[in-house]
Amino acid sequence: MKPSVGDKVRVKTTKERGVVEGLDGRRIQVRLETGTLTSVTELEITNYSMAARKAWKNMPNRRVGRPKGTSTTDRVSVTLRIDRELWEAFKSAEARGAVADRTATINEWISEKLRELDE
Repeated sequence: MKPSVGDKVRVKTTKERGVVEGLDGRRIQVRLETGTLTSVTELEITNYSMAARKAWKNMPNRRVGRPKGTSTTDRVSVTLRIDRELWEAFKSAEARGAVADRTATINEWISEKLRELDE
């Protein structure tokens, strides 16, 4: 697979991220997050979008998360919509060390509220 305009990439030498803006023969024009336009070869980048396309092509019906049977606990993946301010406060608490394990903390908080509802 070849890179495409719009692909999200990382330049290996500088570790900067960017987006493919153009393809010029063997050179790839990448607009870095800093706004700078640079020219690189395909070997000089990690192409995240192409990796995703390859994965989708190989396993289009793959489910999200780990395959069944690889976990020692019975869990389900859940997507939640959380207010941005609330999520930022949660991440800040995590960075301070007040939240050590996201999953355990959320499970504990939900359990506490459910017990309160049963009282």
